[in-house]
Amino acid sequence: MNKRIKIRDVLSCAFPIRHMILSSRTGNSERRILLGYLAYMFIGFMLLMLPVSRNTDTGWLDNLFTAVSAVSTTGLATVDIPSTYSIFGQCVILILIQIGGIGYMTMSSYIFFRISHHAGYDNRLLVDTSFSRPHGMPLQDLVNNIIHFTFIFELLGFISFFFALHNAAAPLAGWNALFLSISSFCTAGFSPFSDSLCSFSDNIAINLTVAALSYAGAMGFIVITDILYKIRKRNYSLTFTTRVIMIVTAIMTAGGTLILFFSPIATTASGWGGKMLMSFFQTMSAMTTVGFNTMDLGVLKVGPILVFSLIMFVGASPSGTGGGVKSTSVSAVWGFIVSKLGLRRRITFMGREIPHYRVETALTSVITYGVMIFLGCIVLSYCEPFPLSQLLFEASSAIGTVGLSTGITPQLSATGKITIIVLMYIGRIGVITFGTALVGRLKEKKLNRRKKEDLVA
Repeated sequence: MNKRIKIRDVLSCAFPIRHMILSSRTGNSERRILLGYLAYMFIGFMLLMLPVSRNTDTGWLDNLFTAVSAVSTTGLATVDIPSTYSIFGQCVILILIQIGGIGYMTMSSYIFFRISHHAGYDNRLLVDTSFSRPHGMPLQDLVNNIIHFTFIFELLGFISFFFALHNAAAPLAGWNALFLSISSFCTAGFSPFSDSLCSFSDNIAINLTVAALSYAGAMGFIVITDILYKIRKRNYSLTFTTRVIMIVTAIMTAGGTLILFFSPIATTASGWGGKMLMSFFQTMSAMTTVGFNTMDLGVLKVGPILVFSLIMFVGASPSGTGGGVKSTSVSAVWGFIVSKLGLRRRITFMGREIPHYRVETALTSVITYGVMIFLGCIVLSYCEPFPLSQLLFEASSAIGTVGLSTGITPQLSATGKITIIVLMYIGRIGVITFGTALVGRLKEKKLNRRKKEDLVA
């Protein structure tokens, strides 16, 4: 009994926000997650409001926008990050990115595991709500791997970026390498350079390091854990989820790269090789939702903008640092459509039957994401003078926590900025979590008392 009290006291001191959220009588884990991220965004906002955090005077709305963008690992910004914020302010942004990328509940659960050697009920509930995991994968293994792999990849990324930036004679190579490494793996898209990564569009080392870190973060810790099991056990077979993620990621990368490569775009790339590298990087950036750019996206025609909006809508994979509706959800919906058109009762994808509850979750996620983007575009179209294609791109980037922009973000009105803030927040916690937290779960006995009627579709 005393041991439990001590553990709780330690965790309460280490994570006061977590203690506050878990102690609140909110009714379900979705509302706790909603409140938890709100708390960290508010703390980040207050820290960025401090004079020591800023080099120039910045309005409160811009600081709030930056804090929400950092915690949601989006990367959209209404101000120039390196010139607006001091090193202290950039440290605050980096910490918010790390918290948002890993998930505050995962970090506290990891410490809980280390101290108590078991998972408490609240920990299991919050992590399971935030991260999807296949049946049979232990929760403690997933949490441990999330923390360990995060810092391993970020360390390797830091080393690679340091040498690449040093060779390119970039200023503050050490600090910028650390910033880029954390921002890349957490698919945040914040850059210590004013032009994102346009100055390094032809730097193969930086391009490939960003891509490797972004793919590792976006494909998810399920894939990393699964591959680790495969390496350790020769007879181990990769899960169906991992295979689907890898196949969909490869198809989207190849398709988006070819579409952009053959699109009439104005680039500074030299030759076919340079244009192919730029096309690959921008496709990877949209798909992994990392949000860096090596070209001016404002020059894109409507066609490529719509293609990138679709890629950002799909986004990354479950249990990773990326956003979007997730590749597995789109795969399940595709399997549902094909099965229904084929008049089959069983829903299959790649020759495997998909459980109905997974398909229902995927359909809910895809439809709700689409509705949120539609509503966001309606609000933006009323308060902003930009073309609908650019507003669609901005809304898709915000709710997908991507961070790519055609350059209109700093020019948004106050209403437009608040709209993007709301979309970024919803995108971080997930549309299903957000909806469940607001609507709540219907009680079974209330549902059973309702009269059933037919609805022709």
